[in-house]
Amino acid sequence: METYFVLRMVIAAGALILPAALLLWVALDPGVTMMGSLSAFYYSPARSLFVGILVAIGVALVAYRGYTRGENALLNGAGVLSIVVALVPTGDSSLPGLTVAGAVHAVAAVGFFVLAALSIFFYGQETLGSLSDPDQQRRYRAVYRVLAVLVVAFPGAAVLVAWVVGPSVALFAGEAAALYAFAAFWLVKTYELSQSHAELRIV
Repeated sequence: METYFVLRMVIAAGALILPAALLLWVALDPGVTMMGSLSAFYYSPARSLFVGILVAIGVALVAYRGYTRGENALLNGAGVLSIVVALVPTGDSSLPGLTVAGAVHAVAAVGFFVLAALSIFFYGQETLGSLSDPDQQRRYRAVYRVLAVLVVAFPGAAVLVAWVVGPSVALFAGEAAALYAFAAFWLVKTYELSQSHAELRIV
């Protein structure tokens, strides 16, 4: 259980730290300008931070073993896509057209948020049966479903805004909000497991 706790903390901490650390870098380093998305920081001196945190999240997701085979498959998929997002750069805004790498990056980014949301929505509740209070089970279930929706709604809304009004920090804000919702799930899940004492099965 201690290993799973560490992996959950790596996932949650990585998702919480990445947007804040990039903003702090922009504030402290005159050589780094604010980008319109998290991925655009690949083309800045903050590349190592962006790549390192996303790879760490991806590795932790792959190493984590879900409560069911379905959850495990979704987490593995999300972990692999997180690594792809980190290592395959988004399109350079200074260059015209969409590159193959840019397309792969975009598909991987969308896929990461979709798989993350599906894992929360369908499998976040798998351990709730170990809680004795039905009302508590319902509250956790409601929280998990809201967080699952937010994980895809935030970046989706941001992409729509960016498409309507053009490149802006809206996409960065939407991606950051989605990562915070994702992190919130892992923090709430950790607290829930501390109450239910549910044993995770390695599948």
